[in-house]
Amino acid sequence: MSPAAADRAYHAHHLEATGRLFRLRIRLSGAMWLPVLAANVVAIALAIVLPVVDEHIGDQRTLPITTSAAQTIFGALAGGMITFTGIVFSAVFVAAQIQTSSYSPRLAARIRRDPVVIAGLAFPTACASYALVALAAIGRQTNRSGDFVPAITVLFGLVLAGVTLGAFVALVQRAFESTQIGGILRTLMRRAYRVIDDVHPRDAPSEDAVAPPTDPRPREITHAGAPAVIAAIDRAALLRVAEQTGGFVDVVPVVGEYLAAGRVVLRISGAREDAEPRLVRRVFVLARQRTVDQDPAFALRMLVDIAIRALSPAVNDPTTAVQVLDRVETLLVELAGRHPGPSIVVDHDGRARARVTAPRWSAYVELGLMEIRRYGADSPQVARRLTALYDRLGDVAGDDERGRVDLERRLLAEAVGAAFPDAEERRIVERADRLGLGCEP
Repeated sequence: MSPAAADRAYHAHHLEATGRLFRLRIRLSGAMWLPVLAANVVAIALAIVLPVVDEHIGDQRTLPITTSAAQTIFGALAGGMITFTGIVFSAVFVAAQIQTSSYSPRLAARIRRDPVVIAGLAFPTACASYALVALAAIGRQTNRSGDFVPAITVLFGLVLAGVTLGAFVALVQRAFESTQIGGILRTLMRRAYRVIDDVHPRDAPSEDAVAPPTDPRPREITHAGAPAVIAAIDRAALLRVAEQTGGFVDVVPVVGEYLAAGRVVLRISGAREDAEPRLVRRVFVLARQRTVDQDPAFALRMLVDIAIRALSPAVNDPTTAVQVLDRVETLLVELAGRHPGPSIVVDHDGRARARVTAPRWSAYVELGLMEIRRYGADSPQVARRLTALYDRLGDVAGDDERGRVDLERRLLAEAVGAAFPDAEERRIVERADRLGLGCEP
């Protein structure tokens, strides 16, 4: 096997190895209730076990305290944490409301996945559960043993209360960051880079180098389940479909698309047998709404949503749109170096077995720039920043992609001409400036 084929085989093996937990990770990533429930279960278990440990150890030197004092501490802790949970929920709710109303409704899904937010909700409820169950367990042990010193139980409760306060401070800081445009854009960019690396890796086999088998009548498989959104493609399952049928599998819909019953989802060329429905169902990870897990276009879409909302007459905030264009340019330049498009999935021997539909660079350019150009052409800041952005994209675009950038440049010039009829003013507005200020270099 050649070195290149060996590299592709390793890449395919990595996909298959990580694919076993892929579906579970995607489905549970937005389940905020699960870590909160797990934290409460652990807290309740400790509240039951630690008093028993205290009874057997009987070491008052660890924390000299009486049973009545311990019961008072846990009573205050339980009541305080129940009230504290309401305060935490209010902070999270306000942050979510500000994000969705000021920037984009699609940002609300980020809160469900934020580990700081989850910890801020999990620790207060777990601390309250621990205090209530420990209070009952201490009473039971006191009735059975008489003189009982719950030193370890109290010590753990105090530590848990301290950790809860630390989690609350981190949550408040995250709430402030999540309502500021800088924090939102930083989080979106980190997520976008990870998704781009997954969907458009630099060492991926080129689509042009793959010749799928010629089949005038490929076998088509339609979606037979309930309507849903494609959150991701399980490429390990896609390989299994190709191996089971012996053909080359084309994924027809793109990640993020809404699937209705009867929609063609797979085309299999050169198949020796029909695909098993069980394997086909595992190819698509379905969800109730679009996610960023394997969808760079959705990350770009959220950036555009923030920009065009800032450019609306009700908000009139072109500075935010310029900040968004900085990030849009960064993503488009990154994608230009990867030559995005349909990705090829190979098996252990380096043979191409499937193709997953994905946008090409021109589609990303259109998504990231067209609406901002239309809504922001009458803003001098946005027009200057777009002109500088086109200059940068023209430097990195390939010969077959530069025409799309030139089209955007021409359309912007026409829109600016219509918005600024005075030639002198138009000359100032059309000056390229990465800050949008229009200052002479």
